[in-house]
Amino acid sequence: ANGFQAVPRLGLERISCLMELLGDPQERLHCIHVAGTNGKGSVCAFLEAMLRSAGFCVGKYISPNLVRVNERITIDGKEISDGELSALLAHLETASAEVRRRTGEIPSQFEIWTAAAFCYFAEKSCDYVILETGLGGEFDATNVISGNVMAVLTHIDFDHTQLLGDTLAKITETKSKILKAKCETGAAVSSHQAPDAMRVLAVRAEECGVRLVVPGEAAVIGFHDIYEIFSYDDLQEMTCGLGGPHQVENACTAIECAKILGLSHEDIRYGVEHAKNPARLEKLSENPTVLYDGAHNPDGVAALIRAMDRYFPDQDRTVVFACMKDKDYLNSLHMLMRGGVTKFIFTAVSGNERAMPADALASAAAKAGIAGDTAPNLTDAVEKARGYGNPVFICGSLYLYADLERTGS
Repeated sequence: ANGFQAVPRLGLERISCLMELLGDPQERLHCIHVAGTNGKGSVCAFLEAMLRSAGFCVGKYISPNLVRVNERITIDGKEISDGELSALLAHLETASAEVRRRTGEIPSQFEIWTAAAFCYFAEKSCDYVILETGLGGEFDATNVISGNVMAVLTHIDFDHTQLLGDTLAKITETKSKILKAKCETGAAVSSHQAPDAMRVLAVRAEECGVRLVVPGEAAVIGFHDIYEIFSYDDLQEMTCGLGGPHQVENACTAIECAKILGLSHEDIRYGVEHAKNPARLEKLSENPTVLYDGAHNPDGVAALIRAMDRYFPDQDRTVVFACMKDKDYLNSLHMLMRGGVTKFIFTAVSGNERAMPADALASAAAKAGIAGDTAPNLTDAVEKARGYGNPVFICGSLYLYADLERTGS
């Protein structure tokens, strides 16, 4: 459970067997199931804040964790304790051995965490569970649930193409399988999608007999610092609790979910304005401004560049970049260079076998025409970046966030 899983193992046979041995606690839960390429964590954060404001007991399951594994499983914003987690994992160890006997395979790390979350939320009798997919949808362990309160699709783009497909339609097809005929609200919500993706979602919604809701346009009034001020329907002048222009669409997606659930305007407004989601355009310090953003694919990088242009126009920019070997990092770096980044500092995520070494990253970037300095760790990289005096953006991998705490950056 605590080892690093380098290769995802998709499929529902192991998790189905495991949950059956545990008494299928997931079938007692009311899950809001969230899939998509980017924006999942933010939509989950908005929804959690709205539901908590309305007085509900809200479980939330997310991945990956940033610093501690306990972050993946929370109730009303409070992480599962070490003691509760240890007890759950001891129980799961026995069940996992039986899964291996029956199927010939031990459950994957993600399946173990997913099962632990389902058991914990059922034991605590959560009113709602916000359930974030790990990868894809159809064969993701979270899709072991037979029904849901509603399915939510955030923006879908290219990522994990070797596993999910090499076209937007194929990627959307697997993510669309979180839509279920057994749906408590009879509705699914999707952020705005490209036409190829929207066609696939519309077909799946019709197959399941659910209504597909797509948010309308928000009226953006302006911004304060890195936080957008906007109105949506009859909710006037809300200040987004999460930074970046792209968060308006994520907020509107969550608002449509909340409306379907019958939440009040007051609870919706509170959720929009008080949502928290670390490592997504999070301001770490000033003079110069240092921001951390988990952008790790072209769609996420495009959102980061829009934020740079909006909040730091006509300024030189420094990027501290680290990534996983299997990511489309050269495309992301080219986008950042075209987006006005004047300085790159390449570093590496510590303690992760999938991490791209800083020297290898710098070499690959140089061959692609992108020059940059290197630093052995995040602390040195940020210190070097601050020396240039420009706004600093740390990006390329969510896993890099843990190095902030390890090194005291």
